[in-house]
Amino acid sequence: MDLNQFTTNVSKSNEGVWVEHDSETSFLIARMNNANFQKVFQRSMKPYRKMFEEGKLSTERQNDVLCGVMAETILLGWKGLHFDGVEVPYSREKALELLKSDGNDEFRELILSYAQDNETYRNEKLDKSVKNLKTG
Repeated sequence: MDLNQFTTNVSKSNEGVWVEHDSETSFLIARMNNANFQKVFQRSMKPYRKMFEEGKLSTERQNDVLCGVMAETILLGWKGLHFDGVEVPYSREKALELLKSDGNDEFRELILSYAQDNETYRNEKLDKSVKNLKTG
């Protein structure tokens, strides 16, 4: 086994990559658990740490924290996102609103699935070697 198959590009992981969702819509997504995510998550959970460790932190509060961290460190932009036919301009505040909104569970899960797709964040060296194997 070659450990390169697990190596990700730190820059891509932290700064994000454009993920094409469909012919009109793409998202700038940073990798889940990247260094920025971990730092902001730790900071955001600090006031709730004791409650969390005791199992007393509500699911709603946990979700609020996760959505806030995602809006700051995971969902970094979008193009072509519409609501009722009107384009929604990207902002961190709008990202947070969309991630937290009741009924938007599937949108949040979509963003998380993109952020957890490790192949998206692989090193270019690995990308090239895989392409060479396929064509060679």
